[in-house]
Amino acid sequence: MSSEAENRCVQLGFSEPLRDPSDIDLVAHNSPDWSEWDGGKIGGSPSWLNPEDLPKGAPLRCKVCARRNAESGADIQEGTLLRFIAQIYSPADSETGNDNAFHRSLYVFCCPNKHCSSAENAHESVVVLRGQLPRLNKFYPSQCHNEIDGWGKHKSNAWNIDTCVICGQRSTGRCPLSDQYFCCKQHQSDYNKARKKKIAHDDVDLSPYRFVESELVVEEEPSESSSGVDEIAAAEKINESSLFADDPEHSEGDELLEQSDLNQMTMTGSTTGTVDPVTVWFYTRVGRADGDVKGQCLRYCRWEECPDEYDEDEQDYGPLWISSSNQPSVEKDIPRCESCGSKRKFEFQIMPQIINFMKSNDIDEKTHNELILTEEGKRALMAASDIVDKAKEEGTADTLPDNFQQKQEDLVEKFRSNLLRDDKEEALDFGTIAVYSCTASCEDFADESFGAYHKEYAWRQKPLE
Repeated sequence: MSSEAENRCVQLGFSEPLRDPSDIDLVAHNSPDWSEWDGGKIGGSPSWLNPEDLPKGAPLRCKVCARRNAESGADIQEGTLLRFIAQIYSPADSETGNDNAFHRSLYVFCCPNKHCSSAENAHESVVVLRGQLPRLNKFYPSQCHNEIDGWGKHKSNAWNIDTCVICGQRSTGRCPLSDQYFCCKQHQSDYNKARKKKIAHDDVDLSPYRFVESELVVEEEPSESSSGVDEIAAAEKINESSLFADDPEHSEGDELLEQSDLNQMTMTGSTTGTVDPVTVWFYTRVGRADGDVKGQCLRYCRWEECPDEYDEDEQDYGPLWISSSNQPSVEKDIPRCESCGSKRKFEFQIMPQIINFMKSNDIDEKTHNELILTEEGKRALMAASDIVDKAKEEGTADTLPDNFQQKQEDLVEKFRSNLLRDDKEEALDFGTIAVYSCTASCEDFADESFGAYHKEYAWRQKPLE
């Protein structure tokens, strides 16, 4: 690697669990103290920089799913609702000379449908929004040392803007049944289903409809010299392995890094072997500091860190791709800013490791016991189902005991949901999501439907097979 590349400052983002649910009030723009905004957040719902001028109209949906539904003649023509993955705070006033980018955050939304991870035009299953504000604005104090106790202008409700209780996007109405606001009928239905399942005074469990929430904390990537891995030797081994990738006489031995070893580093599950030099380099770089940074969820290295003239297709200055396939051509595939015409360049990427931190794998004893259906319970459920089915056939359903049918349906739904807890249609996966942003961080608007937010470009690389 070039010394110039080694001098780049790459910031790594890690998931920091919330010790207490109330800690979320201190994360990102949930707090008006912008001196503490370094980093961002993962999962849950977005913390909007501009809490008033949110994206308008329908919630964000997947264009890939919409096209697939239309081509298949499905009853539902709309695309899958996108889910919020992460946001990062990244001011750009100094780099661009644009004072309106003193505060600046980027938000990443992605389709959770498994079919989109390897689809053609997979980039259409991701939406990236950029929001920014000048230092003097009506939402946050201009000086952080000012008294901020009781400050509330950074909240959407202070501007009479209601947000969806599930996804945090602009609501389109309130449900009188639950007294909650929603962006669409689907989230209204999802919430009411979750509300029926809640026990006593527990909060409504929204985890099936959004990703686990955590704080995104950043630190500088350790240098090559701090790693126990000799990256020069690793690079030579990569070149050697790629030269003999198709030669069976050179396919044995420890020259080739096994996929199982790579999976152990990043907690993924594929067991296919690999000789792709790009994949090996990906894991070599992630394995720096003796693997202490393997849990990185985000890599950040904005355009100003790079030379004026560089090729983002080269590994030194572009994203850390997970494979040599399905990479974009910067000149052909990355569009210029639709608003001002400036070139877009790579700013950060979402790493596949983030998926492990957005899924709730912890099941407490009470929940575990609820998932267990005894043989006696199975027989009782089957008997109740037979009674309901027979009553429906005979037209005597109204003679059943009060709430008998409703309780039976709720019980069926409960165990069905538990059995299908990991929805196969919603198995989020990707190789990496590389985000390219306007190098002018402009204020022009090509699409006013996003409110005060600008749409940027993301390339969703396919996951390893």
